[in-house]
Amino acid sequence: MRVFRAAALVAILFFSTAPALAATSWVKGDVLLNVRAGPGPEFKTLAAITTGDPVSILESRDGWTHVRSDKAGEGWIPSGFLQDEPPAIVKLQRVETEAAELRSRVETLAAEAERLRTAHASLSGQDAQRSEEMQRLTRENDELRLGARSSELLAGASILLVGGLLGAMASRSAGARRAAGRVRL
Repeated sequence: MRVFRAAALVAILFFSTAPALAATSWVKGDVLLNVRAGPGPEFKTLAAITTGDPVSILESRDGWTHVRSDKAGEGWIPSGFLQDEPPAIVKLQRVETEAAELRSRVETLAAEAERLRTAHASLSGQDAQRSEEMQRLTRENDELRLGARSSELLAGASILLVGGLLGAMASRSAGARRAAGRVRL
């Protein structure tokens, strides 16, 4: 009978620890657990872990769980104080961290948006100034073209007038010479 009990105990220990190896769990509830040197209250307390501390499960037996944590190192805690999901306090810390990052990003984006609004206003003002300058230059160009044409027209009219006067004078002087050069009978 003793051999049967020993074999059953070994089988239970083997099968109960196999799936639990290296699984990550969190301390649940609002507790402070002593991490002990062995599986029992008679073993020395090595450190303490509290709600939200992640631990790796190495094995479980006799109502005790062998764990490893960054905070406390390796040791034993009573079974039943671990859960697969992070507790609310850990989730809250994650959400608060994420919210702080998002707030920071919103502030950065708001500053960028304000900078872009200022740049847009400045560029809009420059655009309006350039548009006015372009209209002024277009009017000035039209005036210059009109002024250049009027001087061309005036020069052409002057040439025609001077040419006509010279032609009339030349025609009178040629007529006087002809009249003097003719023999009258």
